[in-house]
Amino acid sequence: MIVMSISLLVCLPARASSVTLKTVLGDVVIEMYDEQTPATVANFLNYVRDGDYNSSFIHRSDPGFVIQGGGFTFIEDAIVAVPTDSPVQNEPGISNTRGTIAMAKLAGDPNSATSQWFINLADNAAL
Repeated sequence: MIVMSISLLVCLPARASSVTLKTVLGDVVIEMYDEQTPATVANFLNYVRDGDYNSSFIHRSDPGFVIQGGGFTFIEDAIVAVPTDSPVQNEPGISNTRGTIAMAKLAGDPNSATSQWFINLADNAAL
């Protein structure tokens, strides 16, 4: 299993939000849909601003499906769960196509997104 330490930095352009995911393998810029998913973007940026994703890592890697993070961090060499805020109301409409980021939810509960996110490595819109 490959563990990547990441930290996210907020960069707020005039019309869209983006974050830079800094990994040991290089930076990844993530652009967000502020107008289409305002509550989801606000939720994600709140975790970023609070520093909850600092020293976090990818805890799930399923080739051809997703990579997932936002659930755990390293604190003094211990793995600690990211403290979660209240769940976010689902904002459907943007599908899980390859290369997009989305919030992880509990099975059967579309309104359960908190801190965990994933990047689609395939077109997962039908799932």
